[in-house]
Amino acid sequence: MIDRRQQLRELYGFDFPEHFFRFWDFARRLRPLEPLKALDELSLQLVGPFEVLAGRFDRRSPRLSLLLHWRYYFDPPEFFTVLAGNIDGLHWGCYLDDSAAASNCVASYYASDAFDLSVDGDDLFEAARLHLEYSYRDCEEYSEYDLDAKREYEEEMQQLDAWRERITAFATKSRSEVGAAYVDRFAGRSRRRPTARTQEGMGIVVRPEQYRPLSLKDAKLWPYLSETDNPLDVVAEARQALREGFPGTALKLGKDLWAIGGEQHTEYAYELLDAAYAAVGRERLREVLRVHRANRDLPSVDILENETE
Repeated sequence: MIDRRQQLRELYGFDFPEHFFRFWDFARRLRPLEPLKALDELSLQLVGPFEVLAGRFDRRSPRLSLLLHWRYYFDPPEFFTVLAGNIDGLHWGCYLDDSAAASNCVASYYASDAFDLSVDGDDLFEAARLHLEYSYRDCEEYSEYDLDAKREYEEEMQQLDAWRERITAFATKSRSEVGAAYVDRFAGRSRRRPTARTQEGMGIVVRPEQYRPLSLKDAKLWPYLSETDNPLDVVAEARQALREGFPGTALKLGKDLWAIGGEQHTEYAYELLDAAYAAVGRERLREVLRVHRANRDLPSVDILENETE
């Protein structure tokens, strides 16, 4: 019998959070024969490392690293896709600043839209619940002014009520709010506490003594980076901070440059991120950065589909 946790550890180089495995147990109880499709009714597909647990990679040796499986063009190295939606490249990932830390979270964004990440909770149950409550909130709102479809919205809300019970039966936190009240209270909430903000919304997590703010505050820094073809002066400041023992400064600027994109900005981002990860001991993120850089324009996020290209 295959030890799936060991298999994941060998393929990815780290252990996924415990909630990831609890969510897999949840999916298998819902749909034992097809756990990857267990949440289809919520427009959620289990992907990425869940496919390893499902046996899709048994007796297969893909040409590409598993670190690229379901990795979108703008996914930061910390983002490991585990759920996919059905519109505009919406996907959720375990966001692992440090795979050994307890302060990681689940985040999401639309790959076909602006690069703007959202924090969806501390674990996959909170992320799925938030997704459900967004849908419930929309049904509540639409049913008020689309009277012709009111019955359909009410039926959908009943289905969401049933799904809420299934999710909360496995969740570690009991939350009584539903719909808009839930979204208003819990959207963007997590135990994760960033040391500094970044343009895409996630921020960075390092020890406080590893970070020194840049001379330009974010309100001026982000427009400056967007409007400047070669922001060498700011990059030089981050390099100096790195040399003086503040890798968080390089990590933050690398993230900002990654979010803005463009050839020169991205080259600087690669340099600063690689150096920062090395300085804080995040070697697996360095490896993700390296393989992603070399394979950023794959035709599919599914590496097995790329085997035939």
